[in-house]
Amino acid sequence: MKTPVDPSTFRQSLLDALEAGPAHEEELLAELDQHRARGTPLYSSILNILTHLNFSEAEAQRHWRRLQSHREQLRSRLGRDAGLRVALLDYFLNIDRELKNPKVIEISSYARTERSAVTDGLTGLFNHSYFLQALRQEVLRAKRHELKTSLALFDLDDFKRVNDSRGHVEGDRILARSAALIRESVREIDLSARYGGEEFAVILPETSGTGAYVVAERVRRRIEERFRRAKMVPKVTISGGVATYPDDAGTPADLIVKADEGLYRAKAAGKNRITLTRGERRRHLRVPADQSVTLGAPGPRVAARVKNVSEGGLLMTLKKPVPVGSKVSLVIRSADSPRVGLRGEVVRVEPASGRVHPSYDVGVRLLPNPDRSAHLIPRGAKAPAGA
Repeated sequence: MKTPVDPSTFRQSLLDALEAGPAHEEELLAELDQHRARGTPLYSSILNILTHLNFSEAEAQRHWRRLQSHREQLRSRLGRDAGLRVALLDYFLNIDRELKNPKVIEISSYARTERSAVTDGLTGLFNHSYFLQALRQEVLRAKRHELKTSLALFDLDDFKRVNDSRGHVEGDRILARSAALIRESVREIDLSARYGGEEFAVILPETSGTGAYVVAERVRRRIEERFRRAKMVPKVTISGGVATYPDDAGTPADLIVKADEGLYRAKAAGKNRITLTRGERRRHLRVPADQSVTLGAPGPRVAARVKNVSEGGLLMTLKKPVPVGSKVSLVIRSADSPRVGLRGEVVRVEPASGRVHPSYDVGVRLLPNPDRSAHLIPRGAKAPAGA
């Protein structure tokens, strides 16, 4: 059973485990016992699934103890184990009398009904309402434990043209295949949802903005490559925006807004790309710069130009992109300052605008001594208006 994002996801995991059937009951009960100390509503969830009765967790735990005792009594009288389900039915029908006219239903049929309420019928991903509920729960969990949680929003590029040229049946196939690629590209604890139309969302618990960018870029690349091999016209590509709690937003609603802003910028910049939400709450002064830098990154050392710098990071221009998450070394030179050697991590890569030849803006977060970059900032320097 995977670690749940929220109680509803735990319920879905519990349904999957119960579908294994009576032969695996003992293993299931042992696993449930391991989860008891984590504050998960174990007993109320399993009793609700099997009987449709609602109890508080304390009430459910009391019933569970009595049920186990009743099961032992049945074992003694019958000379065999009647099993959890038979013992449960007899207990609630003839002893506790909570059930009046029970109905027998195969757990797999019940599970399908349960899943249909929270999943999108076309893609199999979670639906919009379930996504909103899960995002609220995950942000609360991140706040309680002082963790980072990221959100990636995706939108298939020019999907109306795909529908118009290839028809809605083919459009539905593309949506379903794109959803499958998204699901294959994320971890088991991440939550993928169909946000609406041709939009998708992925909640990434305990993930920084850099890590979420790597995942979102993996999704983008896989979709581009998958449909390129199919030689589809028009091309099928996807754009995305990434935002992180608490770095970019402090509430679930604001996190969606920030991720959507990143998605909008990705569309405006030419589509088929992922954009990180730029830090709107910069902690350091950021000033323009024009200095040469030698970059030691994956591959040979390359020359670049610094565009702006702060005590926490810098933005430079390169002819070729560097993977987000790469650890790099930098030697920065300027006419009126000594050489400065720094180490950093690439946190953003975007095509540079307004240039004849292709180039990329590369954002680097400095570590482990970012204050050394203060030597690059002229005394009395002020950030330009609107920075």
